[in-house]
Amino acid sequence: MVEFPSYSAVAIAGLGGLPDSITTRSVIIRMRRRARNEHVEPFRQRLREAEGNKLRGRLAQWAEQIREDIAGRWPEMPDGVTDRAADVWEPLLAVADAAGGDWPERARAACVELVNAARADDKGSLGIRLLTDLRDHVMVGIDRLPTVAILDRLCALEEAPWADMAGRPLDSRGLAKMLGGYMTSDNTPIKARNIKAAGAVLKGYYTADLYDAWERYCPLPS
Repeated sequence: MVEFPSYSAVAIAGLGGLPDSITTRSVIIRMRRRARNEHVEPFRQRLREAEGNKLRGRLAQWAEQIREDIAGRWPEMPDGVTDRAADVWEPLLAVADAAGGDWPERARAACVELVNAARADDKGSLGIRLLTDLRDHVMVGIDRLPTVAILDRLCALEEAPWADMAGRPLDSRGLAKMLGGYMTSDNTPIKARNIKAAGAVLKGYYTADLYDAWERYCPLPS
């Protein structure tokens, strides 16, 4: 077996939520639509292409000069930036350290700001948003709830995406697909189980099956 280094930074732009597998491995920069009273300089690629190519050439030349130095760097991480966030930011901080000047300080300030924003923003991941809404609003103080009741409560939440998922409310199939991506404490996918209610048997979810996912993925309750 031969290992090939394949790391490369990739910029992805999109609307709405992206999969957890992407957002948890990314530097997330949230953008807002320009307000009517805000004015920005128009960008035309054909007018900036020559300038951009020149800058790209300079960066490529500099990157080649510092490649060996960068490979041996272990940049100091800001307090609280650990695990996957540290993996994401380590190469960026190494580049900033190599650039010198005020870049190391500026890069670490940006690191702390964006990592904390990602942790606080449970809307950044639709799956985490679902888990958090179930914990904080839907299944509070109960040990089980039929799927139909869960969907009704989710769709009734203000400023939540569940009532309009690409033009349709979240349904039982969508709920099962999203929750099935997380595991119970027994290391089995979360799935609907039988619940006896008013003499009938309905499909639904048990709070105990969600605890492990809440502990691992959800931000602390505010």
